[in-house]
Order: sequence, then C-alpha cells, then structure tokens
Amino acid sequence: MSTHVGRSWDGPGDIEATCPCPKAPCGLIDRDNVSDECDQHPYEHMKSIRTRHSADDCPGVGRDVVVAMARTYAARNEIIREAMTEAEGYYSVGLLDAIDEYRAAVEHEAAERILSAPFRDHMLQPHQRRAAANLIDPKESK
Repeated sequence: MSTHVGRSWDGPGDIEATCPCPKAPCGLIDRDNVSDECDQHPYEHMKSIRTRHSADDCPGVGRDVVVAMARTYAARNEIIREAMTEAEGYYSVGLLDAIDEYRAAVEHEAAERILSAPFRDHMLQPHQRRAAANLIDPKESK
C-alpha cells in the first residue's frame, strides 16, 4: 500500500512545495514515486517524516495549495535574484512585504477554491472543507 508523506508539520508545506517530487492529490509526496533529484523524501536521506497517511485515506485536497505555494516561492526567489543583480546590490524590505502579501493572496484563493468546490468534486463534507480552508487561511476564510 502506498503512503503519502511530508516533511512539514501538519500537512504539505514549503518543503513539499519546493521539492521536485510529483505531488499526490493531497499535496504530499507519494512514497512510491519519489524523484531522484529530491534531497528531502527518499529513504536513503534519512530525513524525518512529520506527516503521513495511506493513499486509501488521502483527503484528495491540498495539491492546488502546494502548487500555489511553489509558484509563489519561485516568484519570490526570482524577484530577489533580479533585485540582487542591481548595481547597488540591495533590495527593499517593502519588496519583500509585497511578495509576502502576494503569497497570502494566493493562499487565500486556494482556501476559497476549497470552500466553493462542489461536493461531488472532492467528497468532503462542508465542515471538512471549512476546516481545510481555515488551515490554509485562518484570517480570511470565514
């Protein structure tokens, strides 16, 4: 039986978002489908796994959030890289604040997608969708 695993606490996080492994529907990594380029999830690296569930018990939501996190993380790093190539070699703290706000907006969008998805699309009860959205974006998903 396949297992979905993650190194982040309480579900998929930045570690899963930035690793090259294919993501399961929940956003975690399928232990049987780990990328050779990954330095986080293969057994031989002996890293602690903090989150797991069997493929049969997969909630089936979360991948969109992880994909959004990875996109935001990559965009942030690209902006910083570009800013560091400036002749002065520095970047504005305001730029970082703007990027963090963008990430919050992306996470909010993902939470709202969970809340608004039809029941038949993911088989979660309304209270389960609310709990999932609140984990992603507790301030905005009310």
